[in-house]
Amino acid sequence: MVEAVLESEAAPVIAGGANGPSVRRELERQFAECGLLRPFRRACYEPGHRLELSITGVVPANTGRATVDIERFVGGGFAGQVYRVVLADLQNDNGPIAGLQVGNRYAIKILKPPSGFACAFRDFLYFLGYQAPFAAQVHPAAMRAGVLWQKLIRRAAARRFGRDDAVCDTFATFYDERLHSFGEINEWVSGRTWKFEVDDRLFERWNFAGGLRPVQSPAATLRPVRGPAATQRPVQGSAATGPPPVDLNAAEYVHKKWFMQELVNLLHEMGAPELARQYEWWTCKSQPNALKRLDGGDGPGDGLTAIDFRAGLALLPLLPMSPADVVLIARGVARGRLVQFDRSDPERFEQFVAAHAADFADLQPAVDELRRREPEYRRSLTDLTHHHVRLLTDRKLRQAVREGTIVAWQNLGRIDAEHTARLRQRPGLVALLWWVALVPLLGRFVLKLWGHAEYRRHIKQALTSGGYLMRAWRGSRIEVLIRWHRRGRVSDERALWLVDRPVRFWTQRILVGWLPAKWHRALTEPRWAWGRLCVHARFVLDMLRDPAYREAWLLDQVRLGHEEGMLTDAEAAKITEQVKDPFIQKYLKCLAVHLCTVPITQVVMLIVGAAVVAYCLSVRGMNWPESLALGTAAAATIQFLPISPGSTARGLFVLYLMIRERDIKNYYIAAPVSFIHVIGYLAFPLQMVAHDPALARFMAGRWATGAVRFIPVFGERGALPEHAVFDLFFNLPLSLRRRFRQRPLNTLAWLVVVLAVLGVLIYDAVIVLLLLFATGIRLWG
Repeated sequence: MVEAVLESEAAPVIAGGANGPSVRRELERQFAECGLLRPFRRACYEPGHRLELSITGVVPANTGRATVDIERFVGGGFAGQVYRVVLADLQNDNGPIAGLQVGNRYAIKILKPPSGFACAFRDFLYFLGYQAPFAAQVHPAAMRAGVLWQKLIRRAAARRFGRDDAVCDTFATFYDERLHSFGEINEWVSGRTWKFEVDDRLFERWNFAGGLRPVQSPAATLRPVRGPAATQRPVQGSAATGPPPVDLNAAEYVHKKWFMQELVNLLHEMGAPELARQYEWWTCKSQPNALKRLDGGDGPGDGLTAIDFRAGLALLPLLPMSPADVVLIARGVARGRLVQFDRSDPERFEQFVAAHAADFADLQPAVDELRRREPEYRRSLTDLTHHHVRLLTDRKLRQAVREGTIVAWQNLGRIDAEHTARLRQRPGLVALLWWVALVPLLGRFVLKLWGHAEYRRHIKQALTSGGYLMRAWRGSRIEVLIRWHRRGRVSDERALWLVDRPVRFWTQRILVGWLPAKWHRALTEPRWAWGRLCVHARFVLDMLRDPAYREAWLLDQVRLGHEEGMLTDAEAAKITEQVKDPFIQKYLKCLAVHLCTVPITQVVMLIVGAAVVAYCLSVRGMNWPESLALGTAAAATIQFLPISPGSTARGLFVLYLMIRERDIKNYYIAAPVSFIHVIGYLAFPLQMVAHDPALARFMAGRWATGAVRFIPVFGERGALPEHAVFDLFFNLPLSLRRRFRQRPLNTLAWLVVVLAVLGVLIYDAVIVLLLLFATGIRLWG
């Protein structure tokens, strides 16, 4: 059981978005005043909530009650939502729960995404694969199997990497009745993803003895790493090479890849090949699953920790979602697995445990429970691709699938305890309701209407009482407004204002509720949109005019970078001391001018697009769709040009500085790079490498992290595309410069070939567009 209790002394509602949690608490209070027979449909919790949990320890599986205070919502993805909490109270039933201590911070993960779309998409893919609800959210055996695996992997990783903290610890499980989901209490890890490292040897990044070879020898899989072994250079040609050397330009990047590869090898050896997908490098989104502890040491491989073993999306044979998935699907098909998620290999697991019995002696209760829970979890799923005809021939398997379905429905809140007991006595009705639940939109409603007495009373009251119906509509409106407010679609005042204005609310929901959050708010709150524009304009003007403002901005960025782990204490202190350095002052002023050039390309793009549309309509006599298509094509061409209007203005400004100051040395990198579209924003960070590498790396890293945010899923902070952008736009030019100095002819020839190929591609694209344009005029004229 879980109970959410608001703080007794909630802060007053403050307008203007400064106290968002208090606004949502006020909306929850207004929902409670509606007096509905159904509970509040909660998507996630707010900082300040207090949860009272009935928990079960991992090893040993003792039970108790824990009270936790939520400090912060960390984030949420397809696998669930994570919070940082403080354990306020703990009461044990039959013995202590290992790892939990009152007053300490922990991470709780509830296996239900906070986003309705993410939850629906995840459940849809899982149902396609296993024909059942998402098991880890609703089935206790699946929940327990996950934490037991994590506990055993932690022990094996301790032997593999020579330290106990290579895998995040897990302590207890619980069921949350308000979110209708199981959850787990884990160790809170204070860490960071990675530091963006200056590397002017990008082409030689992996040229060190031994390379990153997979471990081949079972005898070496659980070897302890003691003393200086973690920093020794690998031996060329050995099967188990050990960690990479520490004297690399991008040592943290290489060590993280080695750590994740070793973890993948270990998971395969343990019989958990599908869990290894969480750490496969080329999924391009697995990197945030491994953090570097802030207190783990200064070495590039010190403190690396695997924190997540809960898969979110099922891997279907015809739906790869990353480059690595293509290979994983092929391997799965070779093993006879058409669908992959978290299935283990029991035979290999038994072999591994038997071979290392001494390492798992004190975890034998976890091994025994996993042996029970895994078959129970697998037999609770319909899983046609695995069970095949056994569903027709095995009576006990059908009973297990029915029981798993009933438990899932109950834990999802679709049937109550009374109807759960009735369904266990009527297997034919379970099958009928299973098919009814498949009907889009209507199916779940029918299932809940039959199986939940409280919900049935709610619907009956809404149909027979006009006053109750109005309160029910008001309650639903409040729930939507809470979600809107959390996502920034409405301000504090407007969220409260719309509660009592159903016509305005529904008009807004139908017309703009489906747009991105910022567009939604800009269209419904013009003052907010204008305020945002003024803030941006004021920022640029202050950066241009006020040296003190520029210094304060840089120091604030340095502080944030230091808190995020992108800068060490020494680097942050050095930048702070040198903030008045003339070169840094010049950099900040040039950065302000560069910011002024940001909208130029967009403005020119819109003007050209509108001009083409007007020309086609008035001169060529084309219709509106044809003219709009050509105008869009013209605007897109400007946007994707390698040298854009904005980059041209930026490059001309740098040339002006070179001429005015008669200085080539301090601009010879920035001048040519500034003319390149998008990449030109890195011109001065690149120029600053020799003067202040830490500041250059930091500013380029901040740009890289922002550049990939628009990419769905793969744009997550700390994922591989983020670092790839940094390497492409920062380390690649530096490496080319270094190589050119060493081997000018070879590098020049290579660049000529690459640029020639790019030039041919761009030329061909332009010719094709012109031909289409010309052909279209003849056809449409």
